[in-house]
Amino acid sequence: MPRKNERKAQDIRIQKDKGSLRLQFSSRLSKQFYGKRQFYKSVGRSDSPENRQWLLGVCQRIQADLDHPEAQKLFDPSLEKYLGLKVNHEFAVATTAITNPTLGELWDEFCQWRVATKQICETTYKTCYRRTYLHWLSPWLEVKVSLDMVNNLIADLMAADNYKPNLKKLFNALVKMGDRAVRLGKLDKNYFNETKEVIVKPPKKSLQLIDTEDYRSYTKEERDIIINAFRHSQKARERDIADLVEFLFLTGCRLGEVFALKWNDIKKDWIIFDESFSTETKITKTTKTDTVRIFKIKGYDKLLDLIKRVRLERKTTPEGYVFVTQKGKNYNRLILNELWNGKNKERIKEDNQKAEKYLGVVNRLVREKKISQYLKPSATRHTFITLQAQSGVDLKLLADSCGNSVDVIYNHYLGVNKDACLSNI
Repeated sequence: MPRKNERKAQDIRIQKDKGSLRLQFSSRLSKQFYGKRQFYKSVGRSDSPENRQWLLGVCQRIQADLDHPEAQKLFDPSLEKYLGLKVNHEFAVATTAITNPTLGELWDEFCQWRVATKQICETTYKTCYRRTYLHWLSPWLEVKVSLDMVNNLIADLMAADNYKPNLKKLFNALVKMGDRAVRLGKLDKNYFNETKEVIVKPPKKSLQLIDTEDYRSYTKEERDIIINAFRHSQKARERDIADLVEFLFLTGCRLGEVFALKWNDIKKDWIIFDESFSTETKITKTTKTDTVRIFKIKGYDKLLDLIKRVRLERKTTPEGYVFVTQKGKNYNRLILNELWNGKNKERIKEDNQKAEKYLGVVNRLVREKKISQYLKPSATRHTFITLQAQSGVDLKLLADSCGNSVDVIYNHYLGVNKDACLSNI
């Protein structure tokens, strides 16, 4: 029920929706000006006595225009005429309004605040907020925030070929940014609430397509062919990374985890995965799931032999990294991708300068038809889980070892074997 002093504005009422204030228009006004049975307008302010008093003044100003004989001329359906106004305690309209900052000013402060309050980690800040999102917002960073600016921004972002899941996350971030700007008094209202009306639906994929794209793996025979190709390559750099490639295939750990692995993480009966190195930001942080994971190696002779061999062949210290180049440098995703996939190399010929493609080990094996397909280095993880799951290993142990859930293994890895059937017992 509206409060006593709010009943004067019969055509517009003040409501609370999830802790925020909004205006509710009567059915008559909703149909007349908005073509809807019921029209609501969020004002981007929390439900507090001060904000209710401000909004009551807005309602009275709207009602005054509606009651005027020339209401059709005076009433502004966009409500910009009213929501930018301030009122005093007697509900008299003041003429001053907030001078809105630029989008860039709001975005920079908002990002720094989210990092400082640990709402996002440093890697998310650098890869998403300061790279992807900032690139998308770049044409608007110097523009002062307004309703027109936000609507034009939305139109441009929706028209561009942006990755829809990330675009939806950006819109959510902009709404939070607007809420913070209102709380700090930098905006008179949250113009970015307009993004809530935008429907961003990522294209849905069938389970079969998801399996095909994201959970493909190599057979045991193909796995061994790839490992041996690295180990017996004529190129020193490819031979040097063979131990790392085999370790990935035998543990299913994530790429960032193998780059961050140190000798003091390897115990007698298990390996501790508690850190991950980001090639993009050069930051070592916790694992993807923010958990310390124990990987049991007791009785796993193939993996134990690999660890013993690496320990004997390389100079090691407890705090040193397990896998480093012959020059003692850390491996990262760029190095692995180059040796796995390949890279364009500029080589000067006698007649002209020509680009020559260097094929990585796995690409060469595909071209030579020694393996069936090219898969990314992350397929080492999918291969490990698939082979272990189909061999009948305890799924709870496998889930704990690789940092997945049993449901994920059931849905995506056991299902890969289309010929699987029940035992004849």
